[in-house]
Amino acid sequence: MSETVNSSGDQPDPSLHGKIQAVIEELESVLAYREEHGTKSQCAQAIAEIESAIATLNYHQAALSNQLEIDVVQSNSEKNPGSKAQGQLNRGAASAVALARRSDPHGFQTYLENCRILFQSTPHLAAAFSRGEFTEAQIRAILTPLHSVKEERRTEFDDFFAKNPKMFENLGNRKISDAVYDFTLTYASDQQCKEQKSAEEKRFVKFTPNSRTGMMRVNGSIPISAGMAMKNDMKATARSIKAKGDSRTRAQIEADYFSSFCTNSEAKIPLTLTLGLVMTDKTLFLGDRNPAHLEGYGVIAPQYARELVAGQEIMNNMTLADMAATRSPAFVETLEATVELIRLYTAPGDKELIAMDSKARIFPEKMKKFVKIRDRHCRTPFCDGTIEEIDHVTQAYLGGHTCVINSDGRCKLCNQAKETPGWQEFVLKSGPHSMLINTGMGIKYRSTAPPATGFAHKPYPQHMSEADWVSTFEEWLNRPPDTGSSPPGIEDIPA
Repeated sequence: MSETVNSSGDQPDPSLHGKIQAVIEELESVLAYREEHGTKSQCAQAIAEIESAIATLNYHQAALSNQLEIDVVQSNSEKNPGSKAQGQLNRGAASAVALARRSDPHGFQTYLENCRILFQSTPHLAAAFSRGEFTEAQIRAILTPLHSVKEERRTEFDDFFAKNPKMFENLGNRKISDAVYDFTLTYASDQQCKEQKSAEEKRFVKFTPNSRTGMMRVNGSIPISAGMAMKNDMKATARSIKAKGDSRTRAQIEADYFSSFCTNSEAKIPLTLTLGLVMTDKTLFLGDRNPAHLEGYGVIAPQYARELVAGQEIMNNMTLADMAATRSPAFVETLEATVELIRLYTAPGDKELIAMDSKARIFPEKMKKFVKIRDRHCRTPFCDGTIEEIDHVTQAYLGGHTCVINSDGRCKLCNQAKETPGWQEFVLKSGPHSMLINTGMGIKYRSTAPPATGFAHKPYPQHMSEADWVSTFEEWLNRPPDTGSSPPGIEDIPA
């Protein structure tokens, strides 16, 4: 048991708590009435307003935490004038903030670093946080990926946000983090690629028996490409078996399928595993630094994506022009893709997913596959759930057509929620795919599919001219390797 004891030399000012309590008491009568007599619209609106107020208070906690750290650093600098290490200068700050917030101190060093970024490098994000536009979890999802880039890049991102204030509108924490991570990869992709290669050297599988339960825990670490391919295959197999009426849960089917690789002599690890990889034409062909997206995983470094496609290690930022002089007769086949790799192209020069092409031609439900990769996560605002069902935006019995535009990906829970009486959904536009969700409770939400590549949607005025460049490139790609010609480059694209 513990109790809080205030130092007699530094008594807190009781007026702050008193003022906050006075505001709460003033609101209580209004809230109590709504709790007893409010309509569903009034209750939903009140919940949203309270969440915004909590976010504003979290902003002030962040500001106070930042000021506390500044004071701690100044105090420690005076006591240890020779120390310059951040970990020495702010010693004790994280623990002090954690204690004040009645929390476990683990992780509060990262929290303080987020506070520094917020108030030193991202004033526009700080202003939005102060207005209650982001929850504390959302602002953490934005700031944490920015640790890996320099201060000027953080400021650049903040300026971009100021010009696009709705870029995170109605996004869940995972989607927000992915968008910011995509931005950071543009500047830190080489290092991230090196870290991935280094991590692959430490791959392992460990089996730990449990004598009490009679079970075996399997733990390990394998490369992204192999891991995602295995995951996708196991889940697809489990869904197929479950759909046929199997009484086991999908988790049990997956576990049995995994163990059957070694225990069943007729079973074998699939050799034709499939990955969904989305990248721009310039990232694949010209060494552009725009990150790619790996289905089921998230954004990956452009260099790592090119190596997945090529099936071999290639030099960072190497373009086809660099490789043209030494390309072998098998160069085209090696570059275009490994067997069974889905190629998803974006509108040339843009970031919107417009078509799908499977080299293997193995997907009987191609539309569902396309929608799943386009949406990535459940399309319900703020939900980061895994897509389990592909369904109509406007239901078929209400006249909705069965097409890509009128389709979206949802987790099972959210797909059931849309059948609530009064709940309506409509497609607003097809590119980027955007829809309006009216819960029937007084609040409407917009849901926009994430950009296929990049961290924000952008227009593409050069669509036609760059489409011409793709045709020219494809002609070059299929020429004999000894013609001595070089592929068209970015400078060949009409202005």
